[in-house]
Amino acid sequence: MAAGYGWTDDEDHVAGDAVTVSIASDTRILRIAGLEFGTASAWVYWPGTVYGGQHIEPRAEGPFDDVGVALDYAAQMSALYGFNRVVVALQDASLWRADWGELGPRLDLH
Repeated sequence: MAAGYGWTDDEDHVAGDAVTVSIASDTRILRIAGLEFGTASAWVYWPGTVYGGQHIEPRAEGPFDDVGVALDYAAQMSALYGFNRVVVALQDASLWRADWGELGPRLDLH
């Protein structure tokens, strides 16, 4: 994915033309408590759509303990159901790891 993943930190954002990978952890709560960071996990979501004449039901799957696996799965579902892209919803931008790929432009939600 040369351009990287479009992303947002708006955890309520749903892209109608994409499979979304939501990445979060208990980091925020642990940070407030002064404890070690938690491990990131992911959920994969796609909205309902019609593709190839078939109705595709909306679905959320997870949690995935391996975010890389979740991103790969999202790419597979995006191709299978005719979505245009995979986007990432990050609870906090500091959760992103370079080995998952590159973050592209932040999504313009306005």
